[in-house]
Amino acid sequence: MEAKTKTRGILTAIAALGVVFGDIGTSPLYTFQAALGTIKNPTPADVVGIVSLIVWALFVIVTLKYVFLVMRADYRGEGGVFALLALLDQKLKRLPEKGLPIYALVLLFGAALLLGDGTITPAISVLSALEGLVTIHPDFSHYVVPSTVLILVLLFSVQRIGTGKLGAVFGWVMILWFFTLALTGLLWVIREPAVLAALNPLNAIRVVYILGPGSLVLLGTVVLAVTGVEALYADMGHFGRKAIARAWHWIALPALVLNYMGQGALSMKSVGCSPDNPFFELVPKGSLTIALVILSTAATVIASQALISGVFSLTAQAQELRFLPKFMILHTSDKERGQVYVPAVNFILGATCILLVMTFRSSDNLAAAYGLAVTGTMVVTTLIFGRVTRVCWGWPLWKTLLITGALLIFELPFLISCLTKIPEGGYFPLVVAGVIMIVMLTWYRGRAIIFRMMATSRNQPEELATVLDDPQTLKPRGQLTLISSSPKPLYGTARAFEYLHRGGALREQVVLMSLVGAMEPVVDVKNTVEVKCYSPRLWHVIASYGYMQEPHALEILEQASLLSEGKISAPGIDSYFLLPREIIVEYTGSKMPRWQRSLFGFFSRIVSHGPDYYYIPQGHIMEFTWTMRA
Repeated sequence: MEAKTKTRGILTAIAALGVVFGDIGTSPLYTFQAALGTIKNPTPADVVGIVSLIVWALFVIVTLKYVFLVMRADYRGEGGVFALLALLDQKLKRLPEKGLPIYALVLLFGAALLLGDGTITPAISVLSALEGLVTIHPDFSHYVVPSTVLILVLLFSVQRIGTGKLGAVFGWVMILWFFTLALTGLLWVIREPAVLAALNPLNAIRVVYILGPGSLVLLGTVVLAVTGVEALYADMGHFGRKAIARAWHWIALPALVLNYMGQGALSMKSVGCSPDNPFFELVPKGSLTIALVILSTAATVIASQALISGVFSLTAQAQELRFLPKFMILHTSDKERGQVYVPAVNFILGATCILLVMTFRSSDNLAAAYGLAVTGTMVVTTLIFGRVTRVCWGWPLWKTLLITGALLIFELPFLISCLTKIPEGGYFPLVVAGVIMIVMLTWYRGRAIIFRMMATSRNQPEELATVLDDPQTLKPRGQLTLISSSPKPLYGTARAFEYLHRGGALREQVVLMSLVGAMEPVVDVKNTVEVKCYSPRLWHVIASYGYMQEPHALEILEQASLLSEGKISAPGIDSYFLLPREIIVEYTGSKMPRWQRSLFGFFSRIVSHGPDYYYIPQGHIMEFTWTMRA
């Protein structure tokens, strides 16, 4: 059993390697070359300083901050900025309908930045990979954009397979990639061991001090070494912290450090310390160069998977916190609850990436926008993580200030350096993040107003039982089932009950059905059914279902009929179901601007429809339409 568990852990780490570390893992292709290009006539000491900056960025930001600290702040095994918000919300219990606290707004902006970056990373990753084919033959340049579009279509088409299965395939490619990084770098380190001085952080400080204000340009390129770091945290729910940490410590980190040092050693050996392309010059020209280009192309295509998976995770978390409409979410693994696939988001993300490729047509044109979103999210994560350590973990103030202050001193210069790219294209992720922020705040505000209205309605089952037992109440023949996702009998359905009562649409018997999601992948739904009687005409049925299951309302109602000894009617021609979906048809009032009410109404009409989940025949469905006075 122990051997089986160990084997599973290794396989999970390999899968994590293929999904989580693609972006960071392919950064040696361009990071060192871009950093070296910011210094005119670099000396061997400058080369050591640049390598030192890159290596210590990996040590501090990835290893210390994320692997050792931030990834411990999980919410039900999930990571990402929304996990931090969920932790604080669970502890403080005070997310109001408007006037969100500063920490919530900051976190939402960080999440919006990362979602925006998810549209850039796949486009620039695949595009830059195929641009490497030009080194094989210049005529291939005409096929770069069409081939990129084709690969993106294929990449987004296979997302429905699931992160775990994709990682199992991608992982073995990335193992070969990291082995190549380590080997090519090690051979040059052996030839020029003086580059090992980069392990001394004083060399990083020295090069920044000598360059002065000009070091901002250098830091803007060094940050490319960690642009995929936020995916480690966002993808934690897909594989778990242990698998990601193992893959980083055992494989990714040693390989990256050796390769960056190898490129530094090559530069120190070159005349003028400025090779044309230090990464590809690590191997002799000829067949080995061609093989390296092909392998790097495959690895860079895989690199985009980290952000795609991260966007799926963030979308699912945002829905759970009521910041995004309810899109259909498919769980693709019975081992990790966080492995999800969101079809609507996958389509939007894929279409946006293809549009970016066809518009910008080269990785150079997209480069200015690359990095700003991630560095912004990195700083946001540090700030809110500090609050989590105080509120949720009870750290003393001095300890929180020490840790967060040290991280900010290291990260803020990277953010400032990326802000200088705004006029050249860095505005794009900011625009996308702004649009996403508007959507999230509008949806949260609108839903909060609706929930508050519902809370003012009758919310005690005993009151509704009295209404049903009243001989004056019009009750046509049949049974009406009101479905909600809360274990509370009238959560989300009390207002609908009132409207049906006024409109004479109640039935002679009403069943309040609570379909509650469980943390397990699969449960025996029939054995979870519970029945409670408030009156002969009003019943409450509770059932649980696993996250890999879709609840079958008719079968649950049949089981409830057996448990109630036939007092609850089994599904038949007189059975009707009211699903938990409000269609907003009119907007009045002043609590939301007209444009915001219109936006909320649009999203309320496109949310996932109940029949997609509950297997209820269309002819037995009643929908609730009402006027939102907001």
